[in-house]
Amino acid sequence: MTPATERTPRAASAKSRRHRLACALGAGVAIAAAVGAHAAPPYLTGVVDDGESQVIEMPRLPGAWQRRIAWLAPEGAAVEGGDVVVRLDQGDLIAQAETAEMDLERRNLEAQRADAETALAVLDAEKALAEAESEVRLARIDAELPPTATRQLDHDNAQLRLAVAQHALERAQAALADQRTARAGTLALAEMRTAAAQAQHEWMREAIERAEIQADRSGVFLHSESEFTGNKVFAGETLQPTAQIAKVTSGAALRFRFWVHEADIRALPAGTELAVAPDALPETTLPARVQWTSKQAATRQEWSAGGYFELVAAPLGDVPSTLTPGMTVFAEVRP
Repeated sequence: MTPATERTPRAASAKSRRHRLACALGAGVAIAAAVGAHAAPPYLTGVVDDGESQVIEMPRLPGAWQRRIAWLAPEGAAVEGGDVVVRLDQGDLIAQAETAEMDLERRNLEAQRADAETALAVLDAEKALAEAESEVRLARIDAELPPTATRQLDHDNAQLRLAVAQHALERAQAALADQRTARAGTLALAEMRTAAAQAQHEWMREAIERAEIQADRSGVFLHSESEFTGNKVFAGETLQPTAQIAKVTSGAALRFRFWVHEADIRALPAGTELAVAPDALPETTLPARVQWTSKQAATRQEWSAGGYFELVAAPLGDVPSTLTPGMTVFAEVRP
C-alpha cells in the first residue's frame, strides 16, 4: 500500500494536538489525553523497529557481576557481518585467564609426576613378582625330590621353602594388582583435575573473546535505551548481564514500537489499527495494526512517575524506503 502524501483534516488536527502535548511532556513519551468527561483516543510516540535485527545484550562473564562498556561503534554506523561493534572492559578477565593458565601448567606437572611415580611403583612390584616366581621354581625343584633320595630333614626343609615361596608369590601378585589399581586411580584423578583446569582455562579464553562482540549481519548499528534511565547506552556505562546494549538492523522486517501510558493500555488491544506518522516525514501516514503489548509496565523516570507498556504494531502494506530503524514516529487510533 502506498502511503498517503497528504494528511486528512483529522490527521492535521492530531498533529497539532501532538505538538502541544509533546511540548508539555517531552518528545518520545506516550501521551494519555482527556477532554472533558470523555477520554480522547490515545496518542502514541515510538520508533521504527526491525523485527529481525541482531539484539546485542551484556553477556554473562566470569568475575564481576556488572561489566563496563569500553567502546561502542558510532550510533547509526553502517556495519558488516564480522565487524567488532562492542568492546567490554577485560581487566579482571585477563588476570583470571593468567591464573587459569598457571593452574593448568601446575596440574600438567602434577599429572606427569604422578605418572612417573606410579609407573616406578608398578615396575618395582613387577620386579618383586618376577623374583617371587623364580624363587617358587627353584623351591619346587628341591621339593619334588622323593623323600627316599635325601634326608628327611632336607626333604621337610624343601617343602617348607616351597610353601614360603608360594605365599611370597601370592603376596607379590596382590601387591602388583594393588599398585596397578592405585596407578589407574591416581592417573584418573590427575586427568580429571587437569581436564577441569583445561576447561577453566578455555572458559576464560572464551570469555575474553566474548568481551568483543561482532555483528552477525550487515546493517545499521543503533544504541539501545537504558531500561533505568531511558537514555541511550553509551561507552563507559556499566550494565548487568542480559541488559540490552545495541542492535544491528537490516531493515528486512520493519515494524513500529511504542510506549503506552498505563492509563491508555486497555484502549489498545491486539488488532487495534493505528495511523502512524514519522516525525521526520509529518505528511506521510502509514496504517498499522497492534500485534503485541507487554504484560507489565516499566517506569520511565525521565517521562513521569507512571508506568509504561511496550506495544508493537505491524505496518499494513508497503513501507517506504525513507523509513529507517530508529526513526521516531507518532501514532493515533484510526477511526
